[in-house]
Amino acid sequence: MTSHVAVLFPGQGAYLPGVLADRARHFPRAAEALETIDAVAAEHGSEPVTPLVLERDAAPLDDLLTKNSDQLDLAIYAVNAVGFEMLAGLGLRADVLVGHSFGEFAALSAAGAVSVADVTRMACARTEAFHRADPAEGGLVALDVPARRAEHLVGLLDDPELRLAIDNGPGQTVVSGPLESLRVAQEVATGLGFRATRLRARYAFHNPALHLAADIFREATAEIPLAEPRVPVFSPVLGRHVRTVADVREVIVRNMVAPVRFYDALLSLFRAGTTTFVEAGARQALTGIVRSSLPSSARALPLLPSRGGMESITASLDEAGFTVSWSPPPAGPGPAEEPVTHEPRTEPPEQDALPGRAEVLTELADLYAEDLGFPVEMLTPDMDLEADLGVDSAKQLALFQRVRKQYGLAEPPAERRVRATTLDRIADLVEEQRR
Repeated sequence: MTSHVAVLFPGQGAYLPGVLADRARHFPRAAEALETIDAVAAEHGSEPVTPLVLERDAAPLDDLLTKNSDQLDLAIYAVNAVGFEMLAGLGLRADVLVGHSFGEFAALSAAGAVSVADVTRMACARTEAFHRADPAEGGLVALDVPARRAEHLVGLLDDPELRLAIDNGPGQTVVSGPLESLRVAQEVATGLGFRATRLRARYAFHNPALHLAADIFREATAEIPLAEPRVPVFSPVLGRHVRTVADVREVIVRNMVAPVRFYDALLSLFRAGTTTFVEAGARQALTGIVRSSLPSSARALPLLPSRGGMESITASLDEAGFTVSWSPPPAGPGPAEEPVTHEPRTEPPEQDALPGRAEVLTELADLYAEDLGFPVEMLTPDMDLEADLGVDSAKQLALFQRVRKQYGLAEPPAERRVRATTLDRIADLVEEQRR
């Protein structure tokens, strides 16, 4: 059986400040995508998203959620769109595209079914639909149980506003609903011995409660031109391939209210011969889901690791067996290249632009979530890896060796390492060696 490659596009929460810094500029089509997104956003009265994805000191996810959520969908889409253009520029060919939640719009765009400009218009229309519908405040809760057990919990509570929203695999199912419904669900789940984690979301996504916003969005996007995908797309909302313009339209109009059967999509593709999954967006959540949900013969890798420039990306793809067509730019600007505006390096890369503590904690959470298969929101700085998450000492040691490699750390005294059982304490070790 031929081995196929899937490119994955994440949705809610898949934003990391400056994740495209020193990466997107190497790809002209990536720069064009960012210019298009900013131009269309301006037409709708939105601020540009380019600073959010190119500047490492841009607003973090929590700030956007609480102060400027209108920009968040655009930033998530921008990272997905640029990530796909980077993959194309590196010579990687996708056999199938898969989006998760809002990431389905990026998959359709990458397949040529809808333009970058029109997805930007859709994202703005989606935000406007939420404002006009003004749905009751709600959210999402992740349960560390398979879908069938989560469905039993929802049935037990007999709350018509509580719904199974996302099936990510045997280790994680997400339910959505109003805040009070989620509070009760968390209490019952905890009492039954389940781990229940509130995710960072403002609305009860993938829930019929958003039907009014979905209706407004459908009307606002009815005239957007669509085409049949030029690259195969598998939709977790439809549970099948997207083949026709009618399929594309169905994905768009059902996106807000229909459940996301991501695990079923992964299983279908894996059984059909897809064994490599490359995540085009930020934060590596889908990479972790693939690793925790599919057999070990399935390979998963993020295009955008939280640290490193193009060299780290190409090395990762090379290690995975891809033939990468990119090469480092010459030391000076070529005849067709604009001069770089930042100061030239005077120190080795590992000493340049060291991340602050907040960024280190974000990077550590991404690394541990990717490996352990937990939602990144679960890994708070003070959560104990063994007492709270059940990560044994051998696994903790293996993960710390990844931390050492990522930050170029020397081995700390054994007693210090053993006590470093939270991300906060691990960040302490990182900072001590950088002083």
